[in-house]
Amino acid sequence: MVSRFVPLPLAPRAGCQSAQFNSIELGGIKRFDYRPELFDWPAAGLPAPGPTASGFCGFRLLYPLEAVGTRDEIGRFEADGWQLVGAKQLPGATALTVGVLGGDGRVQPVPFGEYWLVRPGAGAKQLRVYALAESAALVAAFQIDIFPGVESRAEVRLAIYPRQAELALLLAPLAGSFVQGEHRPARVLPLRAEVHEVDGLAIQTASGGRIWRSLNNPPDDAVYSFLVNTPRGFGLLQRDRDASHYDVDAAYPRQPGVWVVPTGDWGNGDLRLLESPARGEGKRNVQVGFVPEKRLQPGEKIEIAYTVRWSLAAPPGELSSNVFASRSGVGEHEGSRRYAVDFVGPTLRGLPPGVTPTAAVDVGRGGRLERQQVLSNPHIGGWRLLFDLQRETDKPLQLRAYLQHDDQPLTETWDYVDLPR
Repeated sequence: MVSRFVPLPLAPRAGCQSAQFNSIELGGIKRFDYRPELFDWPAAGLPAPGPTASGFCGFRLLYPLEAVGTRDEIGRFEADGWQLVGAKQLPGATALTVGVLGGDGRVQPVPFGEYWLVRPGAGAKQLRVYALAESAALVAAFQIDIFPGVESRAEVRLAIYPRQAELALLLAPLAGSFVQGEHRPARVLPLRAEVHEVDGLAIQTASGGRIWRSLNNPPDDAVYSFLVNTPRGFGLLQRDRDASHYDVDAAYPRQPGVWVVPTGDWGNGDLRLLESPARGEGKRNVQVGFVPEKRLQPGEKIEIAYTVRWSLAAPPGELSSNVFASRSGVGEHEGSRRYAVDFVGPTLRGLPPGVTPTAAVDVGRGGRLERQQVLSNPHIGGWRLLFDLQRETDKPLQLRAYLQHDDQPLTETWDYVDLPR
């Protein structure tokens, strides 16, 4: 499968942790030591490494993905995680190792420190990587099987051994970048179009419910919890793939969404969404992962398994109708705010002629719903929900809405937090 792996030198990336590499071959385990002369620094446009260059930063995986005989990059491992790409895709969102949650809600990543790559045989279609991540808080052992294709995926088995008491963990975390989108009138980059490699968090609950949270670039760090025991799936997705919504040379329309499918019962817990401010491109300012209710103690162990998929298509199981776009602006009355949420999908197209779906809108404590209306949107072949709300608080407002017919949901639930402005 993978014709070779290409190490990344440590020197050019500030703050990147040195890692050790090993190759598992028929004759045993071969250690792969760092030497500066392995790299052609001028060809990469980089100065020669100084005395601080002491190891590898990570590695890239090459595979003939687009055509026979090509050497396409299909994956990249760095200290805090890895990302894969499929055919016709560009690198985007990332799968992280494991995080430790502090009392302030911040996440301390646990970096990879050593890898063992199982050398694939001729004609192999997959690659196995063993990796060890550790910090003062814990040790985590990974087995990652990589399958490249139109939709590339990684099947992960993970064992975590705590070193500290009462550890709160962020499992199967994902990270991406969101600067600005169509749903917020304020612009961080006023002369740019939409700027995001992911635009929403999608959740499939164990009971079959589906939630879509449009992402934000908040003025301050923000943390949100979704009480979802053993989720069926969750991910950071890029739904808006209309190239005209971005700069002409932007990679965003070709960046895949990343989707996690847990294996087995992960128990009670919540999905934790963390958003931090971004004043420009390049910062992975959005993270999501599963936080188990149980806090680990030294001497205990947790073992989980999951699959991570990178795809331009919708996740498996999305058979109802989705949020197509959401926007906000000034409402009809003084001080009010208006939201427009577009829904599209097979359950809406399957409505009998002349039937208009109704909306279920919930405005959290501190807000008052003033009006709502559902209109046909022939431009997308779906329906638009319009509603106005009046804020009666200076705190964030939780908003939720979906379309229904005969008291049966037709769409996923649109979930959003209206921030004070």
